[in-house]
Amino acid sequence: MIVEKYTKAFLASLSEDEIAAAYEAVAKIALVAKDPKFILIVKSPLLSIEEKIKTLAEIAEYDNPKFLNFLRIILENKREDLFKEINTSLYEKVSKHFNTYAGVVEGNISSDLLKQIEEKLSQKFNATIKLQLNEKDINGIKVFVDILNIEVALNEEKIKNDLINNILKAI
Repeated sequence: MIVEKYTKAFLASLSEDEIAAAYEAVAKIALVAKDPKFILIVKSPLLSIEEKIKTLAEIAEYDNPKFLNFLRIILENKREDLFKEINTSLYEKVSKHFNTYAGVVEGNISSDLLKQIEEKLSQKFNATIKLQLNEKDINGIKVFVDILNIEVALNEEKIKNDLINNILKAI
């Protein structure tokens, strides 16, 4: 896939110290790329490639020469519409590179319990897992870590029913 070629080549050009900052820069552009007006601007024949690169670098707040060259290649090859996909692919590769993954916990839990869940998942998957709490009024909790394909749901009603069934079986 073309996105894979771009992300692999871009990561290969970066030093260890540049990877995180370059990913953040691409993420900023991808965030803006969700707006349909963005594509109109970066595909505009009225702007030169240099002006487009300058604009994208300002959006990204990053002016590393390797990053600017990456932008130039994307623009010269008319791949402006791939920024969101490049960001997703880059996120996966950077997460694997640093063995650090982000996830979401839905429900009402304390920050201490959130830290415990992070620690347990980190131990189980031998990686650093950072979870963000998305408070929702549900009976239980749900944990999602997309890149690792983790989805865990604990429902209070199900736990109670299972406990009752186990007690009844033991009697």
